[in-house]
Parts: sequence; C-alpha cells; structure tokens
Amino acid sequence: MRTYLGYITIFFLFPVLSIFVFFPIKSGLKPNLPIMFSTREVLLKKSKSEIIELYMNAIYFHNGVYGTSQFYFSKPTAELSKAELSFLAAIPNNPELYNPLKHFDKTKKRQERILKQMVAEGKLKQNEYEKLIKNTIKLDLSTSVDLYPDYVTYTHQELKNLVSSSEGLTKSLQSSDEATCQQAEVELNKRGEKLLNSGVTIHTPLDTKLQTLSKTAIQSKIGVNDIEGAIVVIQHHTHELVSLIGGKD
Repeated sequence: MRTYLGYITIFFLFPVLSIFVFFPIKSGLKPNLPIMFSTREVLLKKSKSEIIELYMNAIYFHNGVYGTSQFYFSKPTAELSKAELSFLAAIPNNPELYNPLKHFDKTKKRQERILKQMVAEGKLKQNEYEKLIKNTIKLDLSTSVDLYPDYVTYTHQELKNLVSSSEGLTKSLQSSDEATCQQAEVELNKRGEKLLNSGVTIHTPLDTKLQTLSKTAIQSKIGVNDIEGAIVVIQHHTHELVSLIGGKD
C-alpha cells in the first residue's frame, strides 16, 4: 500500500511541474490534455528516483530560490551536512511560513518535526536525531548576480503595471493628489512583493546571446566618450522584446 501511494504522489506531482516549469502552457490552452501526454512521456523515460530529483531541483524555497542550497548556505548540496539538508527540507511545505530569513525558529521547529518523523519511520536512529537537532544552523547567504539588469528592470516594471491594472491601482497612481499617489505606490510595492515571494515564475522572450552581443556592441562602438546610446530588439514574427540595452553602463 505504501508503494502504491508513493507512486501516486510522484505521478501527480511531476506532471504539474513538467507542465508549468518545463512546458509552459500557452494562453487559453487547457492543461488537462498536456498533463496526460507529459505524464506518459515522463513515466516512460524516467525512473521514480529521477522524477523526484527533477522535482526537488525545481520546487520553491522562497526568496526567489528554486531547488538550490547555494542561496542559503553558499555551497552545493553535496557539501551540506544532514542538519542543513533537513533544515532546507522544512521550507517547501509552506515557503512563506517557513522562510528562514523571517521565521527561522519556525523553520527549525519543522526541521525537528521532520527528523522526529524519520525516527518514527525507522529511517533515523534516536541518538542521531538528538545529535542533529543540537547542530547549529548558520545561514551563509550568497549574493545573486544580475546578468541582464536592463531587461530585468523593464520586466519588473511590466509586472508592476500588470499588478496595478489587475488590482485597480492605476487611477490612484495617476492621481494629482500626492498623498493618494504615494499610498497607491506603497500598496503596489507590497502586492508586487507578495506576488514575487509566492514563487511565481516569470517567462520572458529574452535572447541571452543577443543581449550579450548588444551590450558588447554598444560599449565597443560608442567607446569612452560622452555619447550614450540604447538598443531595442523586437522579433517581428512574434512581436516579442528579445533584447534591451539602456546605455553603456
């Protein structure tokens, strides 16, 4: 019975992941049929262990982090201690509630609960459990590097515009009353931050190779003089913005 339940869990978890992460759905396309086909393909080509590995490498760990230990401990998963691994395992159940940067104590309590369940299931010895819960968890946050700041800035602004429109804040933001405008801006930032922290994935048509070439071109052609420039590249077949450079720097 346990094996059957485990199979069902994997069967339902990964198709959703494969659809929304690996095979994003186009607007208006119902997900049921793609999920059926992708499930069949995944189960034919991947073992349970491989499916779980793919799933673990893509689930959300809050703070814009997906399936990685690098952000919280600045080292690869293979170098983490058992205490650090179990601490990370506490986050995905509810990334907002168990965000270690804001609710470290809650994350630690859930880690201990997970380890206690492992003892109950015979997966961990009692003495090892007692040793692990006493281990000090010290976060070592890594600094993210924004490789395409111009495009990212534009994307963030587009997201704010969408949130503003959907939340009915556009009129207040354009108000001539300064207090009303400032209040709307605060509310917009709050709702935008909440959306980003929810684990939403933003897909863009950015062409990274073209973006790098554009940056190199504008820096080499304009040089070190006082002249500035910008590059905007739109794919005419799809009308998508594939590259954006706002200046030499």
